[in-house]
Amino acid sequence: MSEVPMEYRVMKKKFSKSLKKSLKDSLSSVIVYGGAASDRVFSGVSDIDFLIVLNSVENLTSLSEAYNKLGSEILSLLENPLFASLLDYDIYTVDQLPKDGDLNGFSAIRALALKTGETLVGDNPFADIELSKSQLKISAQVMVHEYLDKLTSLLFIPQFESILEDDEEPETPMQEDMEAEKEFLAVDAILSSTQAYQMITRNEYVSMPDVVLFGETEPIEGVDNELITQAGLLKQGVDADVDDLFNRAIDFCGDIIKLLNSL
Repeated sequence: MSEVPMEYRVMKKKFSKSLKKSLKDSLSSVIVYGGAASDRVFSGVSDIDFLIVLNSVENLTSLSEAYNKLGSEILSLLENPLFASLLDYDIYTVDQLPKDGDLNGFSAIRALALKTGETLVGDNPFADIELSKSQLKISAQVMVHEYLDKLTSLLFIPQFESILEDDEEPETPMQEDMEAEKEFLAVDAILSSTQAYQMITRNEYVSMPDVVLFGETEPIEGVDNELITQAGLLKQGVDADVDDLFNRAIDFCGDIIKLLNSL
């Protein structure tokens, strides 16, 4: 297990300390989850995911004041380019969290990641939550279907070619942006779908670097395992030439759905 890079450790400490100082009694918990909690990240690429939990308040004025303080604190931190590029967070109040077996809108996959998160302030409200294989399976199916819908919808966006003179060079910034968006979505769909499947079969959080590693060392029968490795390289900014990435990503999501249905 590799040690989380220095910038991630500094960011976790500074962020939680700043929130605790600013919000005081309004702050219930700060949880960091995902790769940054498991010490397995793509350095400089992986986000640091925070869950910020505010104490429930008796009136909207108090809640508004807490949100304003939190917003000001986050904006000041985002002035640092490092924080701006890596920081990802969600804000909840205590009464919005899962209770008595009700996930209260949280996906089971996300709840599993939070369950094994790192507690920076207060207690982890997900630590004792029980998640069934059925809940995880349904959550993963919904997520992969959403990726598949997004991928296939991009296939039907019309492509327009401008009429150019013989000596003119084509200018296609919109097409370039579209290709970049398609690649980003394809990579995210491949890795996240695999991650969800691995989390169900292992019944534990699986980091994205481990997803890529397992694609090489413990291939999943019935899917394009080479594509997992290639997507991992693209995720890290490596200029990997992947043939027909977008269509292969669509097929990959379909294969993951078949595997989920068979569990």
